[in-house]
This record gives sequence, C-alpha cells and structure tokens, in this order.
Amino acid sequence: MNRLAVFELGVNDVKLTIFKYTQNGFFAIEQQIVEPVKLTQDMERDGYIKPARIQETISVLKNFRKIVDNAKIEQHICFTDPSIASARNQIAFLDEVYKTVSLYFKVLTVEEQISALHSAILYSFAMTRGVIVKIGDYSTQLIKFNRRVVSNSASLPFGMANLLTKFSDQHMSTCMDKVVEYVTKELKKLDWLYDLEEDCEFIGVGEVFLSLGKLSRKATHYPLDAAHNYEVTTSSFQSIYNLLRGLDLDKAKKLKGISEKRADAIAVGMAIAKAMFNEFVTNGVKVSTNGEMYGIVAKNLLGQTGEKPLLDILGYSLSSNNEFYPTNINIDSNYSIAVILYKQLKVLHKLTRPYVKVLRIAASMCMSGKRISFENYQKNNFHVILNSSIYGASHKDIVLAAFVASSQNIDEFSLNEWVRYKDIVTDEDLDAVRKLAIIIKMATMLNITNSNTVKDIACDVLGDTVILKTEVERDATLEISQAMSCAGDFKKVYGKNLQIL
Repeated sequence: MNRLAVFELGVNDVKLTIFKYTQNGFFAIEQQIVEPVKLTQDMERDGYIKPARIQETISVLKNFRKIVDNAKIEQHICFTDPSIASARNQIAFLDEVYKTVSLYFKVLTVEEQISALHSAILYSFAMTRGVIVKIGDYSTQLIKFNRRVVSNSASLPFGMANLLTKFSDQHMSTCMDKVVEYVTKELKKLDWLYDLEEDCEFIGVGEVFLSLGKLSRKATHYPLDAAHNYEVTTSSFQSIYNLLRGLDLDKAKKLKGISEKRADAIAVGMAIAKAMFNEFVTNGVKVSTNGEMYGIVAKNLLGQTGEKPLLDILGYSLSSNNEFYPTNINIDSNYSIAVILYKQLKVLHKLTRPYVKVLRIAASMCMSGKRISFENYQKNNFHVILNSSIYGASHKDIVLAAFVASSQNIDEFSLNEWVRYKDIVTDEDLDAVRKLAIIIKMATMLNITNSNTVKDIACDVLGDTVILKTEVERDATLEISQAMSCAGDFKKVYGKNLQIL
C-alpha cells in the first residue's frame, strides 16, 4: 500500500490530505486536516499577502510537514488556488515557503483549475453531459461538457468575497439583490449557457453548494446523511434563498449548515447561484463533494486524461471499496451469478432495468458488514453501504442496495426502517427489494467457495416449481446445497417451489 500527501493552499484555509493508493489505480482518503488561515485577507488594499498571514501559513505547513515526515510519506503534491497568483508578492511568499518547509507549491492556472474540476466530476459522476459550477471567493467557474469532454468553459472574475466587498455598504437583502442583478448581466455574455440540451445536468462544487445541500436536507428532513450527489431541487433552492434573504446576518449565522464566520460570504454565493437558477438552471443541481484536489489526484494516480476518462464509475468505486476493505469475496463473480439469476428469473420478478444498478451494488457489498463484525453482518451491511463512498449511483440506488444486502433473510426485513426512507423509495421498490434480496442470497451461496465453480444457469418454470440447472466446471455439491437453503424465502417471495440441479 502506497501513500500520497497533498498540501493545498486555499484563500481561507490550509489543507493536508493523505491518500492511500494501490498500483492498480485505486485510491482513498486516509486522513484530512484543515486549518483556517485567511491568506488573502486585506490583500485587496495593496495587492500584497500580509506578513502575519505568511507566518501563520508557514507555521501550519511546518506542523503538516511533521505529520507527513513522521508517517514516512515521500510522495507530495502541493498546489494553490489560482487567486494567489494575483498577489504581488506571490513569488517571494512561495519561495519563503520552499526555503522554510521544503515544499514547492504550484499555482494553478485557470486552465489547470478547470481541467481539475472536470476530472473530479468525470471520476465521481456517471453522466454524459452537464455543466459544472464552482463559486469561489474571487472567481466563478462554469464548465460545459458533452460526452464527457469539455465543450465550453469560463472563469468569471467574481465570487463570494469580492462581490461582498463590492456591495458591502448595502443591507444584506439589498446586497443579494444587487449581486443577482450584476451576475445576471455577466452570465448573459456567455451564449453557450443558453443553448443547453434538455438532459443537461448541473453539478455544484464548493462551499456554497455544500452549504446549500446541508440546508436543503435539513429543511426537507432528508433521511440520508450523504452530501455527494444530493440533488437540490429548484423549489428547495428558492425556499432556502428566500429564507436567507429575509434574515439579518446574526440570524443567518445561526442556521445549521452555514459556517458562522462565513455566513455573509455564503449569502452572496447563494445570490450568485440565484442568478443562475433564474437564467438557465431549471431542474435543480447535484452537489459534488469532490473539487480540484480530487481531480488532480485522480489524474495523477490513474494516469488518464480527459480524452480517455474512466467510463465505469460505479464499477471502479465498488472495486475500490473492496480493495481497501476486503471481505474475502470475488465481487465480479458474485455479481456475474446475480445477473444470470436476475435474467433467468425475469419472467417471475418482472423488474425493470434500473434495478440492475441496485443489484450490482448489493452483490458487491453483500458481505461488507463483516468489516464491523461477522455476527449480524447482514444487518451491518445496511449501515456500511449507506456510509460508503459509492460513485456513479443515485441516493435511491444506494438506499435500495442497502436494504437488499441487509434483507437476505426475508423475515428480518425492517418495515419500520423502510418507512424512514419513504421520501426516497416507493411501494414498488419494496417488492423489488424482496425479490432482489433472494437473488443476492442465492448468488452468494452459489459462489460460497469463491472458486467461480458455477459458470451458467438455466431456468425452467414448471407449474408451481422453478428448476435452476447449473453449468459447473467442478463439483458444486456445496454450492447447490447452500443455495437450496434459500428455498423457503424463495417460496415466500416468488410463490414457487425451488429446485437447483
């Protein structure tokens, strides 16, 4: 197992993230520490980063360097926000950092920032076209991609901090109105934003959208505590925006989901987003927890470019989880058998294609609960799946997969737990979960020796009996015996007797 340390200088904080990674291209965050340092505070007066801020930053970096050195991590990536480039003394500042801490920081260009943001979305969302939006302190990025290749992009020279300064003499509600008006005029200069396909999706990156997601989940009593890929609907955004606009700053600081120290800047960020919702965001926005850093690391460790993106996001994500948290199961073989059963039993379950993604997650993580304990591991599957980083799947897919993987014993299905997620799942999904849970259990039993013994399965439905004929490479007595233990639950769910040959 290898490790990589990433040092990131932002305008509001210094961040150290330690990744663990393998030679075959899987990586995950092992540790992350964030220290608040307002590096660019007061810089607008004369264009210089102030000495006190420089020393504070260097002090933090020294401590971060100790952590990395003590852990014997030799691989480093160091980069800064493009806004640092505007400082008149940025070269002297970075030279002092290098001399003091022996870390060479690269100042990202606008083009590199856009490329990194694009890569972050490519590696964590499964969508063919969309618009990525990041609202920063001093700039706003807009990136349109089609077939996962960038077709248009823009880095606008305004963000939360400089627009707050620009309209700082206004009452907060007036300031927000002025920001919406100002940003709208700037957006209208970008013709390509007004020529979007109907299925084009919006992805929001950064503090504004993370805060928006938190506020939306709280307002709607969303049952799943997951920020990535959470969708903020247009109506939810409007409600949150109207709430913020109607509050004075002191009351806004008390909202759970907004940083107390950043409430005014985030309110301005919401106003920037409001202009976008007014102009071209019609179907809501999906929140991404991954920004430039994730994109830089992904490109660095996977060695791929935007022209050759990772296409199977979900498969990579599930394999990555299994790589770092192995459960002694061949997830590809398990899923392969589950798919065969799914297809052979289609005449009985009559489920639609979208449930295949649920099946894949459940088949890959049907023993993930063993990370906690072998005892009741199937019940533990539920919490492990809900709290894992699974990319390329919707929140509904993940919730359903959690129920499938934890309900392989049908009598132990928790209807009370199901009701908690009523705003995500449907009555139709309940029937699907029961049917998929039996398939997953049978697939696991037919793969119990982890030796890929069962190669194919044929199904015959004869009256009240289902006969599954296995094609095997070697003796499969144990696999068939274990799979037959599912006969009772199979009868309850499918209403048929089960025979496996």
